[in-house]
Amino acid sequence: MAPSTSFIALCGLFVHCTLTSAYKLTSSYDHTNWYTSFTWHNEPDPTKGTVDYVSLAEAQSSGLTKIVNNQVYMSVDNTTVIDTKSTDGRKSNWITSNKPFTHGLLIGDFAHMPGGNCGSWPSFWTINNNLGGEIDILESFSDNTQNFAAATLHTQPEHNCTFKAPDNTQIGTPNNNDFDCTLPSSGCSVTGPAGSFGDPFNANKGGVYAMDWTSTYIKIYFFARANIPADITSGQPDPTKWGLPMANFDSKYGDCDVEASFPEQTIYFDTTFCGAEAGTASGSWAQWTDCATKTGVSTCEAYVRQKPEDFDTAYWLINSVKVYQ
Repeated sequence: MAPSTSFIALCGLFVHCTLTSAYKLTSSYDHTNWYTSFTWHNEPDPTKGTVDYVSLAEAQSSGLTKIVNNQVYMSVDNTTVIDTKSTDGRKSNWITSNKPFTHGLLIGDFAHMPGGNCGSWPSFWTINNNLGGEIDILESFSDNTQNFAAATLHTQPEHNCTFKAPDNTQIGTPNNNDFDCTLPSSGCSVTGPAGSFGDPFNANKGGVYAMDWTSTYIKIYFFARANIPADITSGQPDPTKWGLPMANFDSKYGDCDVEASFPEQTIYFDTTFCGAEAGTASGSWAQWTDCATKTGVSTCEAYVRQKPEDFDTAYWLINSVKVYQ
């Protein structure tokens, strides 16, 4: 039934209206176009990790990236023993999308993510390279025995962003009461449910992470494989039907100009080691891990260099990444 002319007239008077267009697919990245849609960076790690990022050519020639059963595989080197006196790190991938976007729905479908190995730090995130404003959709650190992921926002000090969503508006839990997005390193962070990261995530054949981003909020969703909404599978995603997000960064529950604080974003994937979170920048284990006891190696850097075989599961297997606007 077509809407009445009176309804259409009323609709024009209001900002929000039930006739608002649904999200439409604007970019799709998968095995058919991955290598032309992302740029590989063989540059120093900004988190000062024990990692050497490689070019696309080297990643392909050494098997660190390839197409496997129509899925994109990106791994770390799991064969090379590195001299502990060396300054070299373990080889890995760091990639960025060639096409940025502003507002919309970003959906990543992952069959496998790097597991919760001691020393590892995998991330799926976005940022504005020039103006700041970082959205960590999925990341976790070193020996995460609870197997939960974290969603985190980082803003420039001048934006002074804080978020404190009520418990009944998200399924995640604020990380150490980090509500201030300008905090160095930690930002404002929410941890997801058990199984949103690591071995349990992979055992369940992966799942979907989604970021719904508007001028007033950023919401992060996680769905295990068995719980992916049918509208995502059909290519007609509708976040209004998904229930509570994992993390709810809504300006009505804080003090933040989302529009100004998070300008145009570029998509990132990387897996680093040690550095600022999985271990300290000096290479020692982060104080909150028991990795020294678990591995029998006194520092994060030494472990990453000496034990390549322990990183056999530190790989991404990606079905697709899609942007809807």
